[in-house]
This record gives sequence, structure tokens and C-alpha cells, in this order.
Amino acid sequence: MVDRTPPLETEAPEVPLRRNGEYLAWLGGDIASGIGSGIGMFAFPLIAFAVTGSTVATGIVGLIQGIGLLVGMLPGGVIADRMDRRKLRMLSGALGVMVQILLVAALILSIADLRVLATLAAADRFRASLLGSASNAMLKQLVPARQLPTAMSVNEGRDAAIEIGAGPVGAALLAWHLAAPILAQALGSAINLICTLLMRSDYRPREADAGPSSVLTDLAHGLRWILGQPVRIQIALAASLVNLGSNGALLAMTLHLAAEGVPPVRIGLLNTALAVAILAGSIAAPRLVASVPTGLLTMVQLGVIAAVTALLPLLPNLWMIAGAYAMIGIGLAPLNAATMGFFMHITPGDMLGRAGAMTGLLAMGMMPLAPAVAGWGLEEWGPVATLLLFAGVCAAGALAFLVGGPAHRIPASGRWEEFSLASGMTEPTRS
Repeated sequence: MVDRTPPLETEAPEVPLRRNGEYLAWLGGDIASGIGSGIGMFAFPLIAFAVTGSTVATGIVGLIQGIGLLVGMLPGGVIADRMDRRKLRMLSGALGVMVQILLVAALILSIADLRVLATLAAADRFRASLLGSASNAMLKQLVPARQLPTAMSVNEGRDAAIEIGAGPVGAALLAWHLAAPILAQALGSAINLICTLLMRSDYRPREADAGPSSVLTDLAHGLRWILGQPVRIQIALAASLVNLGSNGALLAMTLHLAAEGVPPVRIGLLNTALAVAILAGSIAAPRLVASVPTGLLTMVQLGVIAAVTALLPLLPNLWMIAGAYAMIGIGLAPLNAATMGFFMHITPGDMLGRAGAMTGLLAMGMMPLAPAVAGWGLEEWGPVATLLLFAGVCAAGALAFLVGGPAHRIPASGRWEEFSLASGMTEPTRS
């Protein structure tokens, strides 16, 4: 009997990504799911605003949705390191179709209210975070370590390309029916399920002779490992503040424009400007990640986000706002490819789920506050004060990265191995 379980750190055959069949199936499913999610994420705040007629109620729905995302993260990371990741990804696709079809039905039957929207949105985000860690953790089993920066850059370019069309398409679907964007999201989940069924390799996270362990033991082991890496904590905490500030500012701008009567198609063009800039940045990302120190890339981009967010309330027209979105987007792909690629590089294969979930929980822990603060702030303080508040939060995140800690010393990708060994983040590979 042949043992098909791959060693945790065994590298895939050195073939171009475009000829790696398993990777292409994984990527195809991710693209389909991403298209649906992109359309849904753009449209959902506008759907909630159309149903409730209140920025505060829309913010409450977003808050509950974000809480659902956070609640699923830690258990999702644990199960991604204990169960077959391919099966978890299949389950995620199937449940996504079910929840999204329920929301479509509620909108078509006109029974969606604040409670229905919040419940189904939270359920879908919980599903995504509980089972989504498995898909991300599969990437290190799909491509060799040397190809990780390129694969991460491809992911950034894919996301940007999706976002280019997500706003206009989501707006066009909204003009047809409130339920149409969610129906597109369900279709993306279904295609993701089909693509995952086409994958045939073994994606169990552990070696065959690995001993049994309890969920709590796995969680405690992952937590000790994360706490032993100050660089990861420093970047995640800085990202938490920047995510809150930038996402809150962009959502506040969306809701403010919607309340002012700006058509969804024109609001969608702002997302398109952001996405075009991210796509342009993703083209340059592999070269930048290889040649510019990751710490320097991160410092520059966080500073740009803080500065541009502070300018948003001062911009007088939609074209200038679109230009500001583009300035934020141009450096996001290199930033994400560098930091996420470095994190994946230093993380053992059997801990990718827990490490990703715990890092994500730190980085996104405050994001559910963004819609609540945006909705309440717009109604109580107005757009200028609300946007300046979020700009201050972004600045605090940039400062958290700049002050102390080892993160600013991370080198370019060619020296990640040397740096991680010298810093005690990884151990020498045993032959």
C-alpha cells in the first residue's frame, strides 16, 4: 500500500505556475469565488441601505457581519490544520451557495429587514472564515517555496482584476434587482465547488505517522508559536489599525455618496479606480518584492494610506476622490505580496491554518467597528469629521509599525531564508 501523504515541507515539482494543473484548478475556483464575493461585497452595503433607509442600520448590519467573520477565524484555523483541506474547501462552496440563495429568496420575496440581513450576512461571513483558512493554507502545498512570492503577486493581480469589474457589474445588477448581486455570488461559490472537485492531490495537513492531539492542544501550540514571533504580531497590530481606518473611510465615503443621491454606477467607478491601481501594482510586485526590503515597502505604503486618507474629506469632486483611491491602491499588491509571502515562508506547513487565522484575527480584529463607526459618524458628525477620525486611526497604525520592533528590518525576498534563520523564526531544513 502506497502512502500518498506528502511530507509537510516537500516542495512541488519546479514547473511554471501556468503548467501546474492542481494550482490552476485551485486558482480557477478562487477566481470564481472572488468574482462573486467582490460583487457581493460592493453591493451589500448599498442593499442594506436600500432596505433599511438608514446609515446607522447599515452600519449595524456591517458590524454583525464582521463579528460573524471574527468568530469563525480561530476554530477555522484549527480545523484547517486537522482535516483534509480540499474537503473543507468543498464544504465552504456548498454552504456558501445555500446561505446566499436564502438571501436571494428573502430579497425577492421582500421579507428582508435589518434582522434578516444581519443574520444571513453573519452566517455567510462565519462560513467563509471557518472554512476559508483551508483554501489559503493549500497554497504552500501547491507551489514550491521559491514560487510563493510570484503566486502571492498573482493573487493580488487576480483580486485587483476582479475589483475592476466588481463595482460596475455590481451596480448594473443592483439596477436590475437587489437580489441579483447575491445571485452572482452564489454562482461563484458553485463554480468554486466544481473546481475543487477537479483537484486530485492529497491535501491532508499532517504526515501519516503524526500522533493524535486535541483541539485545545493544537490551539495552544499555535498560540505559543505566534506569540514567539514579535515580527508577526507587530505587523498584524499595525494592520489592524490601518484596516479599521482605511476600510472605515472607504465605506463612509460610499455611504455618504449614496445618501447624497450619487448613482451606484458612479460609486462603483471609485472601486474600479482602486482596483486598476492595485492591478498595476501587482504587475510590478514580483520585482519589487525581490529587490526592495519588505520592511521598507511596508513603511512606505502604510504612510501613503495614512496621508491619502487624511486628504479624502478635502477633495471636492468624484474624479479627485478616484485619484486618491488609486494612490492608496498602487502599493497594496507589493505590500500584501511581501508580507503575506514572508509569513507563509516562515510558517510550517502543518500550522498554516492556525497561523493564518490568528494573524488574521489580530489584523482584522477591529474591522467590524468600521461600518458601525462610519454609519453612526455620518449621521452624528457628518462626513468630514468621520473621515478625519479614520485618517487618525490609519496614522496610528503607521506609527505602530515604525516605532521599534523587528519588522522594519525584513529584507527582500531573496534573503528571507537567511533573515528568518538568523532571527530564530525558522529552523534549518533537515535532509
